[in-house]
Amino acid sequence: MMDASAKPATSSASFVGTFTRLAPLHLVVLVVLFVAAGISQLSRLPALASPDIWRHLSVGSWILNHRSIPHYILFSQSAELPWVNSSWLFDVLTASAVKVLGLRGLPVLGVVFAIAIAAAVFVLARGVRRGFWSGSVLTAIAIYLLAGFPLRSSVASLMLFAVLLRLIADAQSTGTSRSLYLLPPLFLLWSNLDIQFVYGLVALALFLIAEIITSSVQRRKVPPGSSDTLLRTVGIATAASFAATLCNPYGYHLWEAGLRSVSLFAADPYIAEMHALRFRQPQDYVLLLLIMTAFFAIGRRHARNLYSTLLLTFCSIVSFHIQRDAWLVTIGAVAVLSQSMDASNESEIHRVEPATPSWVLLASLIAAPVVLTATFALKVPASNDALLAKVSETFPVRAADYIRQHDLPKPLFNHYEWGSFLTWYLPEYPVAIDDRTDAYGEGLTLAYFKVTGGQVPLQDDPALSRAASVLLEADSEMGKALSAMPGYKQVYLDDQAMVLVREN
Repeated sequence: MMDASAKPATSSASFVGTFTRLAPLHLVVLVVLFVAAGISQLSRLPALASPDIWRHLSVGSWILNHRSIPHYILFSQSAELPWVNSSWLFDVLTASAVKVLGLRGLPVLGVVFAIAIAAAVFVLARGVRRGFWSGSVLTAIAIYLLAGFPLRSSVASLMLFAVLLRLIADAQSTGTSRSLYLLPPLFLLWSNLDIQFVYGLVALALFLIAEIITSSVQRRKVPPGSSDTLLRTVGIATAASFAATLCNPYGYHLWEAGLRSVSLFAADPYIAEMHALRFRQPQDYVLLLLIMTAFFAIGRRHARNLYSTLLLTFCSIVSFHIQRDAWLVTIGAVAVLSQSMDASNESEIHRVEPATPSWVLLASLIAAPVVLTATFALKVPASNDALLAKVSETFPVRAADYIRQHDLPKPLFNHYEWGSFLTWYLPEYPVAIDDRTDAYGEGLTLAYFKVTGGQVPLQDDPALSRAASVLLEADSEMGKALSAMPGYKQVYLDDQAMVLVREN
């Protein structure tokens, strides 16, 4: 008869054997995931096609050169307008990367953030604690949904939002408040990187509300006093996090900019990324399926998680309303599904699944860049001229060269999508508009789109009235109208852009 005391040893040996077999496989899977995330930034070099990154680069270069933070809008006809540069730290990071690596620094930055986001999502999905395979699947889905995300300051928000939800989930699952102490420094960093830290504050405030309601209606099954301690710590961490966001070059004015960034804007119908999701591409339907699965996971649990419901509802409303922020519900759905899977695993007390050792995650984060370096050398040209040729596929490099070489008069009236690029490539030519619509305000922004759309007479737009040179798309109806008007002369035309000058 077998001694009962031998059973634990057998179980332990089986556990160790499973752990030994799975760890190398885990490493391979993670490397593949992170390489896939990085490859998405190297296949077509989307970092060079991002309209926003050029403004980050131009402003970051200005900050490095002047060693100060701007408080008025730079490189614009409207230079007198006050401006809160909510992404100043990201701007400096971008400019530093390009200063060291040339234009190659932009794809490098894109790869770094892509891998960091994938790692943050994997940790959020509890891939390093339990459920490696479910965490890997959720990470793969997130990588697919975020593959086309442009390089801009909000990539920092993707990563930090995942970190925030992981810290909150840890506090919920353990009933302890240790992880919440990291929230104030997290928001201190976040509020200097990207204006969408406001979404993080909303998520944190929803957690506080959920804890207040849960504590008042139903006590957790923990030792007496633990729930009150957690609630008190959540309240303190929330207040400290809000206070931490005030530690920036603009003080409380950053909150004003944050509120404007999430408010309805009269010019939103003219800006494609501000439209609601239209379900015109496969990723939109995958996202919808992910959201439906997350809501279903909440509904099938016997013990409803109020915070998961509030979080997923908030993220869904924002993401469906503004396709620019579809990333928000992607991260939120991963968080909700990972918590639901945790609850399912805990109910299966007979099931023992080894945790993924931390060295596997660390090793994969080292190995993935090594693999990507070889890909990078093959995919990304070494010279800035070759990279500029790639940039010229999206932005009017040749037309801008003509303007500079012929010293055309200033300032400039420009196509909206090119404004940020021109602040970097032609910084000496103040633009009529760029993506900083929060600084231009509703009046100037709406006036620009109305005049370019032919809704008001050309002479009614102040930016056009001040402009001495005009840079528009080659097939622009406004450009064709100006070419036929007395007082304007077309001096340049290619298959991408046209340039006109005002005749005295």
